[in-house]
Amino acid sequence: MTDDRHRSPPQDDIHALGRWADDHLAAHWQEVLDTHREKLADAYARAGDAAYGTYQHLLLRDLKRQLREAGLVATPPLPGDFMTSREWGNADQTDQERWMWSTIHAASGQALGTLVHVIPHDHTRFHVPRRPEMFGMAETAPEAVEDVLSARSSAFAAALPFHEWYEQYLAGHIEH
Repeated sequence: MTDDRHRSPPQDDIHALGRWADDHLAAHWQEVLDTHREKLADAYARAGDAAYGTYQHLLLRDLKRQLREAGLVATPPLPGDFMTSREWGNADQTDQERWMWSTIHAASGQALGTLVHVIPHDHTRFHVPRRPEMFGMAETAPEAVEDVLSARSSAFAAALPFHEWYEQYLAGHIEH
């Protein structure tokens, strides 16, 4: 694994960009947890799962800066749109996984593809059970992205987008 602080993000190959971003996560996920453990645990005690948003902000801050400096734009901003994300996991809620994604555009405005961010987490305490991941894919149209991710993961295919899950939850059709 190469230290990504000394490597510019690839600007013309979404798969190479996904590997570059995944290398960043591999190199920094545990360091961010260790450095900010108390802050994140306190955030979880006060706000629950919103603490994972704080963790993602801290983890992705340098990666997002490097993308901006390279002229690349993520739409929506990384890690992606929570409302369209999908989540699933084990019955005791200690090993959940949320997938979010963003379309990456070159400085010219041309869409290069999509970066998908995989976020493992725990709903019982602040805990990241394994390292987050990121990968690139050529598809950019929302339906095509969901089709490819559904083919890649049966759990993704079975999960509802958050906005649909939440509507059913509010209607009393789903228990949390």
